Amino acid sequence: MAKIGLNYGEKLQIADKTYRVITEGLDVPAILGKLTFRGIEGPEVIFEVDQSQRNPDGSFVQVNTGEIRGIVVGIHSSVQHETLFFTIADMSESEIEDLGIKYREEVELEDIVVAHIHVNNRDIFKLFASKIKKKAGATPVKETKEVKQTENKKDN
Repeated sequence: MAKIGLNYGEKLQIADKTYRVITEGLDVPAILGKLTFRGIEGPEVIFEVDQSQRNPDGSFVQVNTGEIRGIVVGIHSSVQHETLFFTIADMSESEIEDLGIKYREEVELEDIVVAHIHVNNRDIFKLFASKIKKKAGATPVKETKEVKQTENKKDN
């Protein structure tokens, strides 16, 4: 019998979850364009279901395991015209802060992975990268502040 449907690629284990990777079928640089830093959102904490406890709505309680899947950063894509959120898997929050990346400064992401998840009849795309760094050869962002000067010169 013929196989019908799309082949979304291989599965990749990232921390506690398995993701269907679709990066191979994408031209990632063309899809993302120029990437500029927006900020560090914080750690993506891993939760597990505690089936011994229920919420008032009948769902199971989610318990924090204390583990971190990665650090979530906001990155603006010039092609997508929006801020995308990438989980940086191989760097700590302090390592990212130590890079001294400024707001709107151009960055590079290493080993970008685009993953697909289908949850509750919704398609969700998760973005991962192993590392973030300042773009080589990028000019530093200069914040321009408009300074109004009043001329109060009086001739005596």
